[in-house]
Amino acid sequence: MFDKDVAERARDQLVGCVYTIFTPFDANENVDYDSIEAYLRTLHAQGARRFYAMAYNSRYSQMTMDEIFELNRFCAQTVKKMDPESTVIVGDPIHCSTKHSVECARAAREAGADLISVICREKYFEDDQVLEHFATVGRESGLGVLVHEMPFLSGQDGKQMNWPISLLQSLARIPEVVALKEDAKEPDVVKATLELEPRIRVVLAGRKSSFLPYHPLGARAYLNGISIIDARIGENFWAALEGGDERTVRFILEELESPFFDELCAKYGWHRCNKALLEAAGFMSRRDRMPLKHLLDERFAEVSAVYKRIEAALARAPWMTGET
Repeated sequence: MFDKDVAERARDQLVGCVYTIFTPFDANENVDYDSIEAYLRTLHAQGARRFYAMAYNSRYSQMTMDEIFELNRFCAQTVKKMDPESTVIVGDPIHCSTKHSVECARAAREAGADLISVICREKYFEDDQVLEHFATVGRESGLGVLVHEMPFLSGQDGKQMNWPISLLQSLARIPEVVALKEDAKEPDVVKATLELEPRIRVVLAGRKSSFLPYHPLGARAYLNGISIIDARIGENFWAALEGGDERTVRFILEELESPFFDELCAKYGWHRCNKALLEAAGFMSRRDRMPLKHLLDERFAEVSAVYKRIEAALARAPWMTGET
């Protein structure tokens, strides 16, 4: 049975920075659980309290169904053992039937996850098709749902399309849907999702500078971006933004975020750069399973050089020097 109080409590805890759980692979391409646990513990020690294993950042596309179930179980149990009050969200497979999404959500609930992130990658034909999918997963699993809103492929012509506004507006009819990860990153769509607040908490993807225009419109949560290397960046960014500390906000955007996104992600793409940066920081291997190819040594050297500059800048951060 769906526990509305539990789901809404998890929703209300999604304020500020939400931290991705990345999936590293060892030299034999097995999931490196030791590195995941060490990474989670470091983030938590730095102030992170909201953790999220998701479709693409967590490399679900490179894993079998069983591996996804096991990763979800491990992440949920590790976070809750570390801190029962922290929030942990895990996801369903990227391409699967509604039945498999229900099974994944049930397993996540048994493992202690607070919400299930559900993505629908089937071709879009009509709103009711998508609404029924999310409603079924929530109803039959009893777990609160975070909708992972990514552009669809149209069932009519196969072209990419954003979610119809009518579909976004209808999500509030599903009691189990309590949150949404916004992944279109287009202003009209983002603004439409923010109209769902506070009934549905919206987590915005993208860089912190892209989040700024939406903060006055009611945006309350965002994915970590450069904060993947140190949760103190994410926590201090949110505190500075809420407190009107423009100096700290500018420092984070210009000294920490811009080098990573403008010099690396703009050239090689976010999904290849995130684990490369984490390897440069000493957290995990950048290794991926094909067909996603990790950055090779020459390009990784660029990542390492940028990381060293960010690391040096981080030592000068206002919260590190006591100048806040």
